[in-house]
Amino acid sequence: MREIIGEAGDIVEKKIITVKDYKRFREIGRQINDEEFLYFASYDERMFLRLPEIKEKEGHNNWLEPEDDD
Repeated sequence: MREIIGEAGDIVEKKIITVKDYKRFREIGRQINDEEFLYFASYDERMFLRLPEIKEKEGHNNWLEPEDDD
């Protein structure tokens, strides 16, 4: 497992998560390969569950990437 997957895990485990963290997480998602996808998928689900926290802090969701914008 590459260090970048560990970074994704560290981001979703943060006590306080920000838009900057979200953007970095999405960058990581674009860099992973097929072998790393399963590791990243579990972190991706956790990030999705944390989106309301970020929205509450920001007061809007204009920062959402297309894959998360419902």
